[in-house]
Amino acid sequence: MAEERPIPQREEPPPFGGTWGVLYVGVLGTLAVLIALFCLFTLVFR
Repeated sequence: MAEERPIPQREEPPPFGGTWGVLYVGVLGTLAVLIALFCLFTLVFR
């Protein structure tokens, strides 16, 4: 029996940002800003 290979699917673009790399950098940047803000709030309000 011949082994069936899956047909390669075309990668869809992300919902915003243009490329997946830009979207990932945006998510990681947002995470870094939130962590910095929470650290700042912890230092100020403890």
